[in-house]
Amino acid sequence: MPVRILTIPLILIALGFLYLTWEVDPGYSIYIVPPVIGMALLYVFSPQINWWWYQRHPPELKPKIRMLLERFLPYYIQLADPEKGRFRKRLALYMEANDFKAQGMETVPDDLKAVAAACAVQITFGHKDFLLSKFENLIFYPHPFPSPQYPENFHASEIFEEDGVIIFSAEQLMPGFLQPFQYYNIGLHEYAKAFMASFPAMSYPQLPETIWGSLQGISGYSKAAIHQWINLKEIDPQPVAIVHFFTYPQAFQRALPELYAEYSRIFNQSPVNGAEPVLGKLVHVY
Repeated sequence: MPVRILTIPLILIALGFLYLTWEVDPGYSIYIVPPVIGMALLYVFSPQINWWWYQRHPPELKPKIRMLLERFLPYYIQLADPEKGRFRKRLALYMEANDFKAQGMETVPDDLKAVAAACAVQITFGHKDFLLSKFENLIFYPHPFPSPQYPENFHASEIFEEDGVIIFSAEQLMPGFLQPFQYYNIGLHEYAKAFMASFPAMSYPQLPETIWGSLQGISGYSKAAIHQWINLKEIDPQPVAIVHFFTYPQAFQRALPELYAEYSRIFNQSPVNGAEPVLGKLVHVY
């Protein structure tokens, strides 16, 4: 939007000199060059210019998006008011910074964009780098889908690291957000994977196979149920554990206190304490 506004006077100037060239004197044609060069530079640097503007003037969330947060996201509800404001700002910026594409439907509805963005913001809320810019392309299907990685499985979600893509089935994504204690949240699941892929140098805990029993005790979801919901043969328990860390923080802390402390360090937040930064401030992720 800012670049479009900046482009308008350059277009008018170029058109003005084009008129003078045509009607008055061909010598005016040289004056068309500077605004054309200016428009070209604005086009080339438009992502940086727009991002600079939006960081200082983040767009307001639509009322229905704020309602989604206030009614359906326990993580957001327990935040202090200043942190709620930071969450909304990051959500708006995330929606501006990323590319949302529809497959099998005409457009991606705003609420679907916001649900995915809210999952990303939760995962990175303790860090200054909250965009996971390695994964800036989001694709949404209305229903489970096959893909080149998994051509035989109609599945609910995946990441494709080589192209920086996260793919969701809306049919599974929305229930996991609106009813997180009844449906597994594939949004958090894929963003947990995206976080680990974005920052592989971080020290992630080694999880034993027995972790599945502990996770089922926390949430009631068995390993088989989660596999069936996503519909992929192999599912890493690490993102599943991270989903439980954010969705059931109190139960997770009671059942797995050491793992809770490790995740609190990694994500620099304690969901039990209103996502309070563990290190006392937001930190960069390397």
